[in-house]
This record gives sequence, C-alpha cells and structure tokens, in this order.
Amino acid sequence: MEDLINNKRTRAGVRIKSVLEAFEHIVELAKDSNLDDAYFDKASVCIRYASRRLALSPMQTVLLALFVDRSDDNSIRISEIASYVGCRTTRILRLSSEIDALENKYYLRASRSRNRLTYRVPGDVLKSLKDNMPYVHRVEPITDLQSFFDRFNDLMEEKNDDEISHDALLQQTEEYLSEIRDSYFVRTLKKFNLLDEDNRLLFIFMAHLFVENSDDRIGFGDIDNLYDDSKIPNWCKSELRGHTSALFEYNLIENVNEDGMARSDCFKLTEYAKSDVLSELNLNIKAKSRESLIRFDSFPEKKLIYNPSERSQITELSSILSADRFREIQSRLRNAGMRTGFCSLFYGSPGTGKTETVYQIARATGRDILRVDVDKIKSCWVGESEQNMKKMFDRYRSICKDSPLAPILLFNEADAILGVRMEGATRAVDKMENSIQNIILQEMESLEGIMIATTNLTGNLDDAFERRFLYKILFNRPTAEARSRIWQAMLPSLTENDVQTLASRFDLSGGEIENITRKYAVNAILSGQDNIDLQSIIEICRNERISSLPRTKIGF
Repeated sequence: MEDLINNKRTRAGVRIKSVLEAFEHIVELAKDSNLDDAYFDKASVCIRYASRRLALSPMQTVLLALFVDRSDDNSIRISEIASYVGCRTTRILRLSSEIDALENKYYLRASRSRNRLTYRVPGDVLKSLKDNMPYVHRVEPITDLQSFFDRFNDLMEEKNDDEISHDALLQQTEEYLSEIRDSYFVRTLKKFNLLDEDNRLLFIFMAHLFVENSDDRIGFGDIDNLYDDSKIPNWCKSELRGHTSALFEYNLIENVNEDGMARSDCFKLTEYAKSDVLSELNLNIKAKSRESLIRFDSFPEKKLIYNPSERSQITELSSILSADRFREIQSRLRNAGMRTGFCSLFYGSPGTGKTETVYQIARATGRDILRVDVDKIKSCWVGESEQNMKKMFDRYRSICKDSPLAPILLFNEADAILGVRMEGATRAVDKMENSIQNIILQEMESLEGIMIATTNLTGNLDDAFERRFLYKILFNRPTAEARSRIWQAMLPSLTENDVQTLASRFDLSGGEIENITRKYAVNAILSGQDNIDLQSIIEICRNERISSLPRTKIGF
C-alpha cells in the first residue's frame, strides 16, 4: 500500500514523496478555490496521500495544510484562511468541528484571549511532518513532585498564551495531583480541610513561581496570570488583602516585609511551605536545617569518669573526630576506595554516660549536633515515616555541604530502630519498622559524615546494623574505683572513708550518683544544712531505684 501511495502522481504528473510535498500542492490548489468539489477533485491524489499518512479526514488534512503554510505565525486567524481560499469567514467557521479535531490531536493549539480566537502549529508537529510521520502527542507519566511542577510549568506556558482557560488549568492540575496522590506533598494538602480547589491551585501557582524562579515577591500582577483575561477575581484579592485566605490559616504564605512593614499586596511562601510541604524537592531547607542543630558550645563542660576500657576508646574516637585528623583519615579512606563515613554505637546500661559522652565529644571537637527524634519521625500515615527518615538524612547531607565541619548525627536512645528486622512482616506497623530500618542501613552505607547511636539494649541488635558501626563502645556500669572517683567529683566535701562507704555499698551508675547529689543539694538548701550528712546521702541512695522496691499488684 505504501508503494502504491508513493507512486501516486498529481494531475501535473508530479510524484508525491512526502506529506509536506503533498501539503504544498494542496495549498497551491486551494488558492481562491472556495474549497468546492472541483478543488477536492483536483487535489484528490495529494489529499489522499496525506490523509492516509496522518490518519486524518480529507477536510482535516486540507485545513492542517493551510495552517502549516502559515506556521511562522503564532497567531493564525480563521479570517486569513478564508481570505486565501476565497470564501467568507463563516464558511470556515462551519468547519469548526474539523479544526477542533486537529486541536484535540495536538496538531493545532488555540488561543482564546478576550474573545479573539487564533491558532498556532507547535514545533513538535512541524518536526514530525518534516520526518514524514504523523504527530503523536506523548505525555510522560508524573512520578514525583518535581515532574509535577515541570508539567505545571508547561500548563502555565499554555495559560500565558491563552491556550487553556482557568477552568481547564484547574481540572488538569487536579488530574496531575491524582497521579502523585501518595506523595507527601499531596497528602499534606489533603490534611488542610479548608483548602478548596481554587485556593489549592493558587498555592501551587505560588509554589511554581518559587520552584521555577525562586520568587519571594509575588504580587497581584503575577497572580492575574492565573485567571482568564489576566484578571484576578475580587474574592481572591479580598481574601489575600484581608489576610482571611486559607493559605494564611495553614501557614503556607505570608506577606512580604519591606522596611519593617508588611505589604498587603505582596506575598511569598513561608519557610514551613518551602522546607516541609515542598520537602520532596529539597528546596531551601538550609535555614530550617541550621535551626535544628544544637550548638557545640551550648553544652557545659563536664569531667566524665570512665572505666579504663571505655576511656581509651573514647579518647581515640575524640582524637579521630578532631577537624584536621578527621579530614586526613577521610582522605586516606577515599583514596583506598573505602567508605568515609564514621558510624559509632554507644551501648550499655542506663545512666552510664552514653549521651553525655556524645555532648562532650561535640564540645571538644567543635561539632554541632543534629539530634534525631524518632518519635517525631514516625507517623500514622502509610509511607510518611519512611519519607520523614529520608528527609532527615537529606537535611543532614545539606548541612554537611554548607558547614566547614560535619555535625554529628545523633540517634539517641535508638533501641526502637536498631532491633532485628521482622521476616515476613504482615502488620502495617511491622512493615513500617522494617522500611525505616532498611532506609537507615542504606544511608549508613553512603554516609560521609558522623553518626552516633546510643542504646540501652543490644541483645536484639540486627546483625546488619552491627556490621555498619565502625566503633562499638560498651559503657559498663562503673567499677567501685570509678564510683569512688565519681562520688568525689560530685561531692568534693566527702571524706575518703565516706567515699569508700558509698562506692562499696551501692552499685550505682554515674547518672544515678548525679541524681542523688542533686537531690541531696536540694534537701541541704531547704534545711539550711552546710555540713555533709552521710546518713542522709545513704537514705537517698536506698530510695534512688524504684525497681529495688517491692512491687504491688495494681488492678484486679
């Protein structure tokens, strides 16, 4: 069939070899033809070739040829086509259904601005025709928030050219949102009950301006472009001016501040909108990330007393994490093709100084701390906990890039996330725990900074975690000798005999001894007592541990 078509000749004996060649003859013959039956008879060979090639009706083929002939103009008017073929404009208007069909197949794009209808032929269509191929409009799937905003940007270009209406923009945006309905962005917007479709589109438009242009000064002139005839509705302008818009209610936008005064006609996204709602784009998270750091110089200096085995390991780790030494070691590891991140585990009984050791290492090495609150990361929303964990690691990487010294990523009391993963998990909560653990394991593989996890429980530590911790330091309960030194440091007024008495009679951790000395200090202040009262201290020691008291059954 193809050979048969290619061998067709016009009345003048010209062999048709391509669609554009057929279009050329179709347009030449259409001049002053009124598109009557005689014209279609003369141009039948060319029309038949092109219509079969493009899968269009004969009339659609003729109209497309006429539009393509004027494709250097982005505002082709129907009256121009009518004038060329020698008929009234109403004759072409009667063919609107055929033109609409071309528009629906994306061969044409129409602009309907202030009741002025014009058309253009997209560049992709011309390229396909040059390749002698029908144009097929392909739409890539929207898989994430970035591809959503890329597609929305295309929509806004069409809206700016008046090729789609506000209602069409709204409908298409909602369809795009449905494609990423499981994203954090969409789920967050759905939580805002007062945010209707119009305000949701307005927020997405403002977010689009920030994502594309880092625009932090959005005025009414910008918002006009969102609406038909570039005219913002009165209700929208009134809500924004009066600060009654739901976008203010949910802390998504705020007024621009100039010279200490809030501009009622200029707006920008809030830091919450940028760093949380749009967090999947990793935009502008630097400010929030820096705020979440605990400064190294905010920790008061403390003299910690360790057992000999712990002291040597902690001294070694502190030396490694000093700025110059750490850079040197990372460089050597990198040259050897090894991972450059340092992951350490501090484990042992409660009150043995694990967390305080992290603070003192941070203070000594000048490194800030990004502390992970696991309870805040976990969410009742399916998939949100995993996204929160990923965002936390993304935030940490961003801080490392912007900081001369990598901060310490601290997972404090990490028992809940370091346990053995459950095989064949069926409950949603078990699947979530496994997913979170897998994310942490993957991130530990690629970590280039410093991560320290503290835990009281090690009996159920997953083997995969154990392999990834370079340093694993066990914090044993202090020996009698260490307890003596802790008592002496906490209460310097104690005699040597008193210190030995307390250290030998009570097997207490450093944290417990600190609690006891604080309680004793409070009692001494209330009673006005200045001298050390060993018996009072002993009594407090006896009452320190709730677990040592007889348990009473509660309930039935």
